[in-house]
Amino acid sequence: MTKRNVEEYKELNGNPITNCGVTVGLVNEDCYDDWKITLVPPKDASYKNGLFFLNIHFPEDYPQTAPEVYFLTPIYHVNVNPCVPKGEGNESLGHVCISTLNWWKPEKKMKQVLLDIYSLFYMANPNSAYGLNRAKEYIDEKEVYEEKVKYFTKKYAS
Repeated sequence: MTKRNVEEYKELNGNPITNCGVTVGLVNEDCYDDWKITLVPPKDASYKNGLFFLNIHFPEDYPQTAPEVYFLTPIYHVNVNPCVPKGEGNESLGHVCISTLNWWKPEKKMKQVLLDIYSLFYMANPNSAYGLNRAKEYIDEKEVYEEKVKYFTKKYAS
């Protein structure tokens, strides 16, 4: 555990992100190395009416190394590595691919990471996609992509 992630956790709980459906908690009460995040998408996003859970794991050398961020709730998104719910086949983590994490700098704060993750409900970056099929679908067949977003949200996040 680093002093920095403890400070950031306390700051986020004492001063939550406004106008953003993000709740920050701990996986284990005594350990600040693993956070549990709850995301409630905006009402005007394709993911509306969903409830998404993420984990954030902080490496020993945080903030020199970026935290590991992944969705626990399956989500259909270009910038999230597809994950499979427990008991439904090969399980993989829904790792998040955002520039804040890809080009990590120790000056970055978790508040910015969480805001960037929340912004995924509104936008996608097919140039930084997990899988060419989703990127192609997002670019060439946006309606099909949006229907899959809604299906996944209803099936896994409702």
